[in-house]
Amino acid sequence: MPEARPEIAEAGSAGELNGNQQRRLYITCSYIDKLLVEIEHVLHETASPSPFPRHVVNITPAQGRLLEDHIRRIREQLLRTLAWQQMKPEPPEVPATRAVLTHLEFIDIAVEELKPSYMRGSGMVPPDAVAGLNGVVHELRSVVHSMQQYIRQEFGTNLQTRLNELEKTGHDVALLRSLEEIVTRHGLVEFRSRIASLAHRLEDNNLEVALFGRVSCGKSSLLNALLGTNVLPVGVNPITAVPTKLRYGSSLRAEVEFASRALEEVTIEEFSRLITEQGNPGNVRNIVRAMAEVPSSRLKKGIVLVDTPGLGSLARRGAAETLAYLPACDLGLLLIDAGVALNDEDVGTLRLLYEGGIPSIVLLSKSDLLREGDLHRVTEYIQAELKRELGIDTQIHPVSSLSDYSRLLDQFFECELYPRFEHARSLREASVARKIGALRDSVVAALETSLGREKRGRDAAAAIDGNAIEVRLRQMNGEIGEQQTVLSGAFLELGERPDEILSELAEMVVACAYAGKRRNFTAFEISEWTHDAVQRRVDETIAKARKSIIAAVRTLREIAAEMSRSDTPSNEDADLLLREVPRFEIDVLPVKIGITQWNWLGRSFVRAMAKRSLREHLGQPLKEELHRYGRALDLWAEQTSRKVVALVNSYADAYRAQLNRVRGLSAIEEASPELAHDLSRLLRWNLNERIIGKTSLTLNE
Repeated sequence: MPEARPEIAEAGSAGELNGNQQRRLYITCSYIDKLLVEIEHVLHETASPSPFPRHVVNITPAQGRLLEDHIRRIREQLLRTLAWQQMKPEPPEVPATRAVLTHLEFIDIAVEELKPSYMRGSGMVPPDAVAGLNGVVHELRSVVHSMQQYIRQEFGTNLQTRLNELEKTGHDVALLRSLEEIVTRHGLVEFRSRIASLAHRLEDNNLEVALFGRVSCGKSSLLNALLGTNVLPVGVNPITAVPTKLRYGSSLRAEVEFASRALEEVTIEEFSRLITEQGNPGNVRNIVRAMAEVPSSRLKKGIVLVDTPGLGSLARRGAAETLAYLPACDLGLLLIDAGVALNDEDVGTLRLLYEGGIPSIVLLSKSDLLREGDLHRVTEYIQAELKRELGIDTQIHPVSSLSDYSRLLDQFFECELYPRFEHARSLREASVARKIGALRDSVVAALETSLGREKRGRDAAAAIDGNAIEVRLRQMNGEIGEQQTVLSGAFLELGERPDEILSELAEMVVACAYAGKRRNFTAFEISEWTHDAVQRRVDETIAKARKSIIAAVRTLREIAAEMSRSDTPSNEDADLLLREVPRFEIDVLPVKIGITQWNWLGRSFVRAMAKRSLREHLGQPLKEELHRYGRALDLWAEQTSRKVVALVNSYADAYRAQLNRVRGLSAIEEASPELAHDLSRLLRWNLNERIIGKTSLTLNE
């Protein structure tokens, strides 16, 4: 067979290649440059901190420089070659951040495949290695996610820019700014998330005031009257335990967040429908958050009002786990209806607020219904009952939403609510000041270690078992990292267990029937039992999650003490992350049960017939609502787990980095005048003279 010859196309102008030939020329030049890049990586491998070098570098620095000169000349020739055909390299199209994020996604996938469930494909994982392997996975993922977050957030809004904005609003952030500069300059990335968190605390200057009370106690009417608006519908029941927030805005607007998609702005009319049982029965739209901006002068300085549904049976039970369902608010207002007697739900709600460490004020709503003498007697009675039930002395503030009684609302706002707002803001700034001080101490320790001047750290390294600390941190990371899987599994399984709940309800019917000789049970009773049965299962899951998180906090505090560090998380930090769990809601269904005709046939038959009746009337609605609720809980678990992991690792990463520096296991930059100068700046910083807000902090505090 004769040899094939390439087709020779007729050239355009003299010396001009055709289109295919030009493309081949361009691709070849591009490929050559790619190979040159790889050669440069080989030449620079000695300077790379990679623990997995590929080559033994047998090239001297002088030889390397000569080779780089040759590379430069080859590239110059490549450009001349393209210019010969009136071509030049195309400008880059892919942003560097996108390329980095893509690589990080592949790294995240690779890390995920180290989990025991994947590793079993290579053989059974030893039981005593499962926790450690999970820890390795979540340690690696924590660093990867931190890098992703840095690219996605700080590239858009630089941390220094945020600190500049805080300074413009009157905050003294000079120390925090210096810490950010020093941390960035010396590569102490383990501290950046803590600095960003403190900046966020200062940016969030709001005081969240949540209103609690029974259905129809007048919360919505009171909020509308307080703000001079009708944004909240009245006369209907709220649909979900997700609070509705009212904050300041230059114009009236509203937005809601659905479980299935991002935040969406809606009209005020649509907003009113979505947050009511009439417009959104059973929360079929799966709303997880609702917020309205109101142009009210009473909100302008940072007060955010939160309208909450009643805690119902949770308040009556008073179980510690029910604290999870409280909003993460700064102040609670309990509304007691002047036209209805104080009951267990009112007392239970106030108990929950006190147990949750939330300062509270008691309001007597609809006070216009009482004459002055009756009003005095009612307030004295409520004070006495709260003293007897809870052992607390509390003042009762009469209020009304009617315009003729606006002086009561004005007096409450000016004399009670606003002073509390100012006091709470001072307390928050004091808390931030303490955390900045602790962060400063940690950065000082890191710089001293880098300079080799940290004798205390060297002595501590000899006194503690660094490997044991690494094992504890790894196990802790594994347990915390798996919390999302544990929570999601439990919550999604809940949606598959309606029959189990029906069996429990039937058992309650039997128990009540034979204990109290009762023969009939109302739809309201069965609805309450259903709420309790579902909520009890969720409470148990939340309690287990809290136990794991508190154990992680305890581990971090113990390790910090061994390393003589003052920066530690608190139980309060953990508890705040577990707030605002979605509540289970289901309508009162027409499912009365009467067992008169079954009673003589015995307990087993009564149980079977009760369950049959419950399944007939309640089975399908319960199944559908449990599925909806499971999805809402799963979304909450994902968001909360991410926050918990971020909190734990913001401290664990700093401890681990410092431990590795002291033990000589991480690259420490050579001592430089700049590093020594930065350390001196922080050591000289007199926190008595630098004030965050109105609170000073001494060096030894």
